[in-house]
Amino acid sequence: MTRPRPALLVLGAGALALVAGTVGVATAGSGMHVESVGARPAVSASIPVAETAPSSPDAPSSAAAPALAGTPYRTLERRDATELPRPDRTPRPVELRIPAIDVRVAVDVVGLDAAGQVEVPVDVARSGWYRFSAKPGSGEGSTVIVGHVDGVDQGAGAFYDLRSLNPGDTVTVTRADDRRMTYQVVARERFDKDRVPLRELFSRSGPERLTLITCGGPFDPASLEYTDNIVVTAVPVDSADDLGETR
Repeated sequence: MTRPRPALLVLGAGALALVAGTVGVATAGSGMHVESVGARPAVSASIPVAETAPSSPDAPSSAAAPALAGTPYRTLERRDATELPRPDRTPRPVELRIPAIDVRVAVDVVGLDAAGQVEVPVDVARSGWYRFSAKPGSGEGSTVIVGHVDGVDQGAGAFYDLRSLNPGDTVTVTRADDRRMTYQVVARERFDKDRVPLRELFSRSGPERLTLITCGGPFDPASLEYTDNIVVTAVPVDSADDLGETR
């Protein structure tokens, strides 16, 4: 088995926090930029999240009502079923296409590993949808897809040229129901791994958006890690048109 370079070690504790409680979200752009092109949609609401992880890859991303998080079941009063949130039946992403960098890549389902870090597919030619993030077309929140920039023994990864994307480039996500969702890039950012604004990037609240993440910056041969993370944000094409009119 080939060994890929660590791709998203920075996303551990912060991503885990999104699965276990209610997390506040800062205004967009609070992370330390190494470089930035364009602008992400602002997110300022708190994030209601499930107390426990979904039991299956296609389980709803909000597995429990936000108001119930952290509340012992025995203390709850009887409630009418119509008061509970409906499960998110939106199909998951299965393929990602980025014409500007000639990418057509399968999208696996990934979660958290034993260390509480976001998993990345072992095969650097594949990408991974973080299953606790929003699904494409669900109407709100960030759909997070991660991928390797390259691998020690596998060469260039699916997201090798992610750093080349610019505002205006298009991204197409195909869902399990064969529906294609088209997005337009609005921002490309590079963050020091210690300063990535995880709460904003992984938020399931706020405008619907697609968040692509990989490694970038200088490679440290001693630690076998890149120093930075590349983050590309794209919004549905209708939202991109609206955003352009307001700038």
